[in-house]
Amino acid sequence: MAGQYSNRYVPCKSHSISRAAINCTEDTSLPHSMTWHPRLSEKLGLFRLIQIPGGHEVCFTAPDRLAQAIMDAGRD
Repeated sequence: MAGQYSNRYVPCKSHSISRAAINCTEDTSLPHSMTWHPRLSEKLGLFRLIQIPGGHEVCFTAPDRLAQAIMDAGRD
């Protein structure tokens, strides 16, 4: 079979690639007690945090701001 792959889980902390998280500060899609950051982003290990104003659908309400945040997140 061509294209063999492993479905073994490898934690992000063991990869040598840089990591970033973009946090929209007005995102209310989850309750305040279960926010994305830091509850989920801390699982990345050492990462760059980019925070931008905006809600869950910032790709529609402020696409330029989100595009800049994505560029900032990958600036290494």
